[in-house]
Order: sequence, then C-alpha cells, then structure tokens
Amino acid sequence: MSPATNDKSIYDGMSKKDRQALSRELARIRRIEEQKRRRRNRIIAIVAVVVVVLGILAGAGWAVYSSVRASFTGPLNMLSDGILLTGSSSAVTATTTDAIQPGEQPVPSELDTASVLRLTEYVDYGSADVGTFESTNGSSLQSYVSAGYASLELHPVAQGGPDSYSARAANAVACVANAVPDAVLPIHNALIAKIADLPDGGLSDDELVTLVSDAGLADDSIASCIRGNEFSDWVTDATARAEAGIPNADVETLTQTPLLIVDGKAYTGALDDAEALSTFITETYTEVADPPATEGTAPTDGTAPTDGTAPTDPTAPAPAG
Repeated sequence: MSPATNDKSIYDGMSKKDRQALSRELARIRRIEEQKRRRRNRIIAIVAVVVVVLGILAGAGWAVYSSVRASFTGPLNMLSDGILLTGSSSAVTATTTDAIQPGEQPVPSELDTASVLRLTEYVDYGSADVGTFESTNGSSLQSYVSAGYASLELHPVAQGGPDSYSARAANAVACVANAVPDAVLPIHNALIAKIADLPDGGLSDDELVTLVSDAGLADDSIASCIRGNEFSDWVTDATARAEAGIPNADVETLTQTPLLIVDGKAYTGALDDAEALSTFITETYTEVADPPATEGTAPTDGTAPTDGTAPTDPTAPAPAG
C-alpha cells in the first residue's frame, strides 16, 4: 500500500527542503507501484487471452479430430462392407448392423447355405460390365430374394479410384444404407439403370441427390450426406479391402466387377447369358445344399418362378415365412 500522501501530518516539523525530498520519494514510490499494477494487470490479461485461445484451439482440435474420425467410420448396416438383403412375402428388407469404427475390420456375414442361397455381389456403378450383367440378370436375382429363395449382399466398390463417379455413387448407396437401409435395393436399381447412358464423369452429386429423390427417398440428411461425400473414406477402404481379400469365396481377391458369389462359388460365365447363370446357380445349389427329402422343397403349385428367375432344382429352398 502506498503512503497516505494526502495526510499533511507527515510533514509536520519538517523543513521545506525535507518536505520536498519526501514528496519526491513518495511520488517515486507511487510510480513504481503503478508500474507494478499495470504489469500485473497486463499479465492477468495475457493469461486470460491464452486460456481463451487454448480453449478455442482445444475445441477446434476436438472438432477436427471428431470430423476426421467420423470420416473413417463406415455406414450403419454395412458392418461386412456390404448390406445384406433378405425377402419374405415379396418384401425385401435389410439386415441392420453397427457401423465399422476407425481402425476396425469388417465382420463377414455368416455363410449359412442350409436354408437359402447366399448371393454376394460386388458392384461398381461406373462399370459398363456391371450394367450388362445387371440388365441381363438383375431382376432374376432379385426375384430369388423377394420370393425368399435367396439372400443378396450388395458390396458397392469404386475401382475407378476415390475421385471417380464410381466412388460418389458408392457413397450415395452408403448414405442410403446408413439412414434408410430398406431403400437400398431401389436406389441400387436406379443407379444400374443409369449406367448405359452415363455422361463423361458420371452423374454430379446434385444429380445423385435427384436420382435418390426420384426413387422415392427425399431425405435432407441423405442429400447432405451425398453432397458431402461423407462415406468417401469408407468407400476407398472397403474397395481396398475387397481387392486384398474376399471372405467366404473361392476367389482370393476382387479384380474386376461385377463379381457374383453363389454359396461361396464365384460365377465366371458370360455376363449377358441368363441361361448360363441359371445353370450355374442350380448346379452350385445342388453341390452345396443338403436338403431334407420331403421338406423345404420349392413349391410345385405354380407359385415358384419357372422362367429362370428361381432355382430350377426341385430341392430349391421354399420362400421364408
């Protein structure tokens, strides 16, 4: 505390010279204390600013970390890197799962061949070969599923690279799977229908949003996901994983699309030969399945497809439900 310089009693009995000397000393002390006060306040202000800045940086850092982490998290309902579709009474539904977390590996779906055919298809929506195969065989394969004869696991991949249309289309499928998994099949079909007439560079993000909306799925969160390419990192990683190894199959890696695996066996026939695929499916089912003698057979009352859209083997599994 500075001396009480307004107290005149401290000068009592002093000569003029001493009073002047004392006044100068008191003034010097006041200046020193003022300097200390200002310096202390300045330090307090600096510390406060540093604390605020560190808080902002910490918040920004966490936001960046969370954003980066989220970008490597896979979509919900695609824990296997694909989405598993099953059918009953003509309705096709998706199997719900957790999402793949950063640094974790996909969990392959169980290959239970005792009940229904297990169809697994790797699809690149920018591939003309995929368009050829799907236009020839897609409706037949899906009729197996809707009738309950088979399950279908779709794996969208992007062999054109992370900046390709294939990657953006696969991201669109992931966005739908993440939000409305039961809508994946109509979106898949809409993307397939576009392959034959794709412009250079494929559809834009806005056009992909329109495609999804026109297929009956007008959802702001899905539109934002597509425009923001929210699962682009997952698409890149899932493609790399498929190119490194294929689970539950007699092929080691994905080299080209489409790749159809039926009960663990890869179809290697002509893409535009529906009869060849039907024969392959029937023969594969006969080799793999061990059906009961009198139960689980395909309907013989005319309800089973007879035009190549369902297994023709008489022991083909009956529709679930």
